[in-house]
Amino acid sequence: MPKTSKKARTGVTIKRELEIAERELKRITEFQWMYAKRMLKFGFASWIFGVSAFFSVLIIYNSRLLSETSASIAWPLLVLAAAVPVMIIAVFIRKFVAEIKRLERVRKALLSEYERVILRRVGEIIEK
Repeated sequence: MPKTSKKARTGVTIKRELEIAERELKRITEFQWMYAKRMLKFGFASWIFGVSAFFSVLIIYNSRLLSETSASIAWPLLVLAAAVPVMIIAVFIRKFVAEIKRLERVRKALLSEYERVILRRVGEIIEK
């Protein structure tokens, strides 16, 4: 959004900037959810592939590794492997959250400035 001087900003320009900010906020919010859904699907699919590859390699090379002692170690690793994609997704989603918060601040400031301009204009009309 281009910066203009305070005196040159009218209600129309502020309203236009406000509409732009709201449109961008809506677009980023929709993209964030779409991105999160895609990443969760990918993370789940990669976890399933990794677990199946892990067990197939274990069975092919040495089926004795599926004994009770090694299985007790493998289960926490499998749970951790399921949690890692979710943590990676959360880190990537944080950039969208920061941008959404910034746009909400811009929107709030534009709304308050738009209200001031409209009230000033109404005051001028009443005084006439």
